[in-house]
Amino acid sequence: MANSRRAEQLSLAIDDPAAPALPRRLRPMIPLYGAAPFDDADFFFEPWWPGTSALLYIEDGSARLETEHLVDPLAAFPELAGLGRQFQKDGVVVEGTLLALDEEGRPDADLLRSLLVHRSDTADDRPPGTAAFVASDMLYAGGRPIGGNAFEERRATLTRELIESDNLVVSRGLRGEGLTLAEAVASMGLTDISARLLSGRYRPGQQHESWLRLPVTETPLAPRRPLMALLQRLPL
Repeated sequence: MANSRRAEQLSLAIDDPAAPALPRRLRPMIPLYGAAPFDDADFFFEPWWPGTSALLYIEDGSARLETEHLVDPLAAFPELAGLGRQFQKDGVVVEGTLLALDEEGRPDADLLRSLLVHRSDTADDRPPGTAAFVASDMLYAGGRPIGGNAFEERRATLTRELIESDNLVVSRGLRGEGLTLAEAVASMGLTDISARLLSGRYRPGQQHESWLRLPVTETPLAPRRPLMALLQRLPL
């Protein structure tokens, strides 16, 4: 009887393994700089937001943010501490952009830099602004790495698992229409777009042509499309 109980306990342990722990730190993939926007059905195009690249870790219901400058954003933005509640499952790592929004809700890179050096113990001196995180890619889901999957699959998982709110959203974009997106973001004052190969895998710490950063400081020479039609399809 005792042997039978031990065998049953062992079987339960094997059938219900604990989710593996997330890595303490990941090296983000590095985009290559491209020459100009283009159209290509194999790519997904997004705005390049004026913020700082960051990785969001969700483990045991708690959120942890890492930026490229090794600053702890939660000290400046305690309102982001509850982001763990906005995912369907635990054990998540998401790549995206940390933004600071001014009083009119516009992203402001100078305000972000000011808030990142601010400390919560001097809240009375805190510059006016709120934080937002725009999620672009998912690297871990349910505690397991998915970076080897195609970007299109990772984005679908991200969209399915994330519950959007005022300060956490999935980045909007267009498949195949880089010139259209470039024209729209240029009119909004943004200077770059992102182009990700839909079949591309995530390459930690590496540069690869499957992820490009493209400048749009000048309006691309392409047939003009109505901006309102774009905005109806793409809620930037």
